[in-house]
Amino acid sequence: MMDRSFLSRNVNEVIKISSDIWRKGWAEANGGNISVRMTEGSVEEFVQEVPRTDWIPVGRSYPGLAGEYFVVSGTGRFLRNIELLPEKNIGVFRLNDKGSHYQVLWGFEGNARPTSELKAHLWVHEVRKKVSGGMDRAVIHTHAPHLIALTYLQEFDSKTLSRLLWEMHTECAVIFPEGIGVVPWLMPGTTELAEASARLFETFRIIVWDRHGVMACGRNLDAAFGLIDTAEKVAMIYLRAMAAGGVKRPLSGDIILSVANHFGVQLNKDFLD
Repeated sequence: MMDRSFLSRNVNEVIKISSDIWRKGWAEANGGNISVRMTEGSVEEFVQEVPRTDWIPVGRSYPGLAGEYFVVSGTGRFLRNIELLPEKNIGVFRLNDKGSHYQVLWGFEGNARPTSELKAHLWVHEVRKKVSGGMDRAVIHTHAPHLIALTYLQEFDSKTLSRLLWEMHTECAVIFPEGIGVVPWLMPGTTELAEASARLFETFRIIVWDRHGVMACGRNLDAAFGLIDTAEKVAMIYLRAMAAGGVKRPLSGDIILSVANHFGVQLNKDFLD
């Protein structure tokens, strides 16, 4: 195992979580992507780095992220390989003072580039930085199989999917009391998908891309991973119950409310009727 003591904490977090995602079975081939808006302590070692590229256009401006540093997985790269060769499969870049161009400072060896979902990641980071007062720094997109399978059974919106998951396990009301957002099917890697996702992240911390995957954010990668892990497990429970004859005893609205009150969380009022 290579010595990674020289790498920043944020980079090492991406290395660890990419392996966790792979072992969960959420990232086949080059599926899935990860990004972290770097903390001040992790940025320090890259500030003096000689840039590896010129300024490269992102495709739109993210003024709320001007001057920020990110560690991001690469496009076409397998998450399972990040642990083996991080400098080839992930990279660190900074945005310019308009948030419109990035410059690679480390990694992305072999002419690699950031994830094809970079627009979505940066748009979500910009929204969550504002909504969370700067606390949210991590975004994960994966192909969690049971959540994807649900969207092939029926057409969900944010309310119907949130209620289904709340009714299947008490953890859901506690872990994502605001609910879970749903984006109708849109072409991967497009501005349309990025914009629709960012709009939902004004309310939610986890969303499902219809018949595609799931995206979550958090103060760190563990928090974002935990949101996906919870929703994915409960989707699995639902599908197993349906395969065994159907869900006959879902949690009632009263039980869900009592759980929320017990743990001191505020459920999304729009989803309670």
